[in-house]
Amino acid sequence: MSTAQELESNRAADDVITRGSTWAAIWHMSWPLLLNMATIAVASFFDIWVAGKLGSDAQAAVGIGGQVWFFMIILVIALSAGTTALVSRFWGAGDKEATVEAARQSIVYAFIFGAVSALAGLVACRFLLRFLGASPQVEELGWAFLKYDLAAQFPYTVLWISNAIFRAKGNARVPMAIMSLITFLVIILEVGLCLWPFQIGIAGIGIAWLVAGTIGVALSLALLRKSELGECLNFKLLLKKSADKDGLMRVLKIGVPACINDLSWVGGNFVLFLIFARTADPTSCQAAWAIGLKCEEMIAGMPVYAFSMAVATIVGQNLGAKQPERAETAGWQVAGIGAAMNALVGLILFFAASPIAHLMSENPKVIAYSIQYFQVVGICEPFVAAWLILFGAMQGAGYTRWPMYATVICLTGIRLPLAYYLTVVAGMGPIGTWISLSATAIIIGVLAIWRFSTGVWKHQKI
Repeated sequence: MSTAQELESNRAADDVITRGSTWAAIWHMSWPLLLNMATIAVASFFDIWVAGKLGSDAQAAVGIGGQVWFFMIILVIALSAGTTALVSRFWGAGDKEATVEAARQSIVYAFIFGAVSALAGLVACRFLLRFLGASPQVEELGWAFLKYDLAAQFPYTVLWISNAIFRAKGNARVPMAIMSLITFLVIILEVGLCLWPFQIGIAGIGIAWLVAGTIGVALSLALLRKSELGECLNFKLLLKKSADKDGLMRVLKIGVPACINDLSWVGGNFVLFLIFARTADPTSCQAAWAIGLKCEEMIAGMPVYAFSMAVATIVGQNLGAKQPERAETAGWQVAGIGAAMNALVGLILFFAASPIAHLMSENPKVIAYSIQYFQVVGICEPFVAAWLILFGAMQGAGYTRWPMYATVICLTGIRLPLAYYLTVVAGMGPIGTWISLSATAIIIGVLAIWRFSTGVWKHQKI
């Protein structure tokens, strides 16, 4: 088969998103992304498991360090949201030139943002660890881990955007394969570096992610260069055109509200660590929070994120093809699937809370707090699915401002005061925080269902 025939064949496969059954479109995008998220979840779970073998201080350090890492990659989330909305809309409209230009601009910004976030993270790391209430032991372990993990910001930023370009044009299989490779490398390296034979401690987790990410981004860019959008990596054009102000503003107009969504989540988590510092056993609270969050992400969050990314591409391409009703139908279908799956997950978390907690820790207090987390948060899981998937659908349309307002109000204006009151003032301890997490997730889920039903997002211009 010639190169031209291959390109035509690939485009025909991607056209399932805008033609035929919406269920076929959902399957086409979802199964690779589900496997993609599953591999990431396994790697994330493995981080906490390995850290647990090194002690509860190490688990707390990875939990706090993960929040620092995520905080430093906030701009990349904005860039990713803008990339997905623009590339999918232009690709769905059949405008290859505009698609290539949007992809090229995104790659340029990825290199810039990646370098800035890595440097800023390394400079601010110790301050943030101390600010979040880490004990001296946890702070030292956190730095040993993060000095390598934050250096990995650069390759993962570029990888994140490269994978977003693949997904936006309907190819979720390449990101799946790359993340599977990265997960395999992370697991092998963490075992060898942290446990046996080298036993260098928690630093091995950061080194594992740095090495795996560097290999992953090199492969992703090589495959992007060979794709239909390979011209976006034409270095002569990169140097000649560089990144223009209008292109950046178009991306950030869509992406910044999405970025603020996640910033309110991460910033709120920072405050939760400060609330934990007011409890009788802050380190156990922090470790339980790390365990609960990682496990919830693995079995509930990651599949929903996969559906959210899938529906963003489906909505963007169908709006570009001037098929808004098809976009809306797909949004409801994906949200229904996600809510049903997470209802089952919630039951698993509730009834299997004790064995999961015992698997993740040997500290009695950490186990007790983790069991509380799983049982309380399990109640809200269907609403979490509706929240993330329907907001993802609206993000694919470039409609990100209203979801930003709803998220900020709920996650900062309601969740944090409620968590402080229940945990500290009412003396409930960490279960007070778990209740605030569950309650606000239910509220946002209901708001997402209502707003998506109005259809205002279908008229968003980009």
